[in-house]
Amino acid sequence: MAGHYKLTQIASIVRSLEAPVTSVIHNDTSFLAGDKNGTLTKWNISDGNRSWSKNLDPSISDICIQQKVIMVANGRYLSCLASEDGEVLWSVDFDGACDLVTLNQKTVWVTSSVYEIEIGHFVGCKVHELQNKDGKIIQSIELPSKAWSLEGRGFDCIVGLGRPEPGVYSVLSQNGKLTSVTGTPNLPIVRSVASGNGYISFLTASEVAFEINPDGYLHNTEHNATCVGYRHDGQWLTSARIKEIYGQGRGETEIRIVEARDVVSSDDMTLITTDYNPTEGILDFGNSKINWSHEGEVTSYCGHGNIMSVGFSTGETMLLETGVIENRVESSEFPNHDDSNIRARLRMLRFEE
Repeated sequence: MAGHYKLTQIASIVRSLEAPVTSVIHNDTSFLAGDKNGTLTKWNISDGNRSWSKNLDPSISDICIQQKVIMVANGRYLSCLASEDGEVLWSVDFDGACDLVTLNQKTVWVTSSVYEIEIGHFVGCKVHELQNKDGKIIQSIELPSKAWSLEGRGFDCIVGLGRPEPGVYSVLSQNGKLTSVTGTPNLPIVRSVASGNGYISFLTASEVAFEINPDGYLHNTEHNATCVGYRHDGQWLTSARIKEIYGQGRGETEIRIVEARDVVSSDDMTLITTDYNPTEGILDFGNSKINWSHEGEVTSYCGHGNIMSVGFSTGETMLLETGVIENRVESSEFPNHDDSNIRARLRMLRFEE
């Protein structure tokens, strides 16, 4: 099955913020989106209703969510909010910008940096470990370059650094040391993606993608890569592998093969954004693939369970659910298909009053 769909045609929930979306995240019951103006909003997945909205000016750069708390990097602050009502429980300010955040059961890891305009470089780059109950700083470690990726591993973390001293490093909880990950190339990191089984992939500015295994050793390397990620069946994806999966060398196909920019997956679907035009791409679910498009550029995304949340430069954020998508696509191909239950859900959730 193949075809072309606007994402608004197949999304379960469509919501809008006033500025471009900078971060989205969801769990089993709620989804959140933060925008460039610093507005953070939470909605319920069950009925699509807004739970609360909070102004955390300036711009929100990253969000982490647990059952009872939400950690938000906004401007130079790390803010801890109560998930139930958005109340700010505590806030810590850093020198420069609070860039990335990841959370475990006991501590929260944060990266910060200062951009020095006169020399055109980031300085004062650090990674911090804090207690998640009160924000007390456990350790702050100087970094030789700005961290462009941050992944949690148990109670520890792994950071990917850019120029002038690039590479991938591990930091142990309460240890105070920065250790280079054995065998990984000293190339400037631009992003990272973690799989559900402990693997982490990195994309570099030199178009080299590589993967480390759960033991922290180099596992895969791919050159001429424009993206990195994991398919919903767990397969490691880079540009070359995406071309292979979606038909290159297998004759005619309805899916146009292009270089990819972003890859995000839930338990049973994978969304790919094209490199030359981030307003369109491929959605792979089950045994089906469709082309998708939207008016805005994809700016943030999250895959969890059987749902994806996606944010756009237009300020819109959407929830994509596999069952809803399958039903929408099938009913357009088979007009007699009974999709009354799905349509009822879409009428309830689609757009906010």
